Amino acid sequence: MQRLFSSLLMLSLLLTYNSLIFADTNCSKAKTNDTVSIRYLGVGALDIHYQDQRVLTDPFYSPQSLWRIISFSAYESSKQAIEKALGKTKQDVSAILIGHGHYDHAADVPAITDYFKDTTQILGSKSTEFLLAPNHLKQQFISFKQNTFNKWVWIAGDWIRVKAMASEHAPQALGINLFPAIHDHELKEAPKYVWDWSQGTNITWLMDFVKTPQSNEVLKRIFIQTSASAFPVGAPDVSDSIPVDQLYLAAASFDHVENYPTGLIKYLNPKEVIFIHWENFFKPWLDDPKALSLINFDKLMSQKVLAGHLNSVIGQPNTCY
Repeated sequence: MQRLFSSLLMLSLLLTYNSLIFADTNCSKAKTNDTVSIRYLGVGALDIHYQDQRVLTDPFYSPQSLWRIISFSAYESSKQAIEKALGKTKQDVSAILIGHGHYDHAADVPAITDYFKDTTQILGSKSTEFLLAPNHLKQQFISFKQNTFNKWVWIAGDWIRVKAMASEHAPQALGINLFPAIHDHELKEAPKYVWDWSQGTNITWLMDFVKTPQSNEVLKRIFIQTSASAFPVGAPDVSDSIPVDQLYLAAASFDHVENYPTGLIKYLNPKEVIFIHWENFFKPWLDDPKALSLINFDKLMSQKVLAGHLNSVIGQPNTCY
């Protein structure tokens, strides 16, 4: 119980930082089948469209106030917030990638099943599969463990391939990593409280959008990391020399681990870096995002941290790339 209250105290330290400059990207451009459209929805959530396929990452759209958390209120998905993020219910989601099991990465998955196709795939760690087992999603789950990391998996009608890498999670504050448990068996009851959504194994993703199904001709390559880790942990093998177009990297706790994101930026040399997971997710963020006060944005955006990389922005919720 003492550890629980210490964890909640750490959460209460994550308040608001107000002076940010955001990228200004037009979200109203019509999507075409041969164009990759990536809309940032805040925290770790991306909404990706390509070839009539839709892929979501780290589905979390429902703010839980600090009061709800410290008053032991059950996690509550918001249909209004989900529709604000994803639009009216339409069964068009081909796949979901889950970086780890914390509530701000996975807790809205059971609430968005109305968006699933019959063939929707859910990709994540074995621990996250066990976490979601009570929600009857096992048959759709592709889980990763030691012998299945670093291998290509085809998703979204074979128009997209993804490679999962085992990673780590930086401490949130004062060297404490909140709710880190790894599940080794299926839960009998669905997670109820924020702290029931335990971390498990962290995953980073390399994602290729190919020109024809299951081909090796890559139109666009991106790398997604929704929790900070010390480089080179979680870094992908890019020995095939296909260039990385974009990095989507968590800003939260970036300075709580060594050589992040600098090591990744130097190693992958992307065309663009978009920092995500910086918002104060205890309050609604799609309309008026505020930032976690513990993030040192001046340091994050410094030339030293960015390794001289000029095309780097703080991702703005509802911005398209």
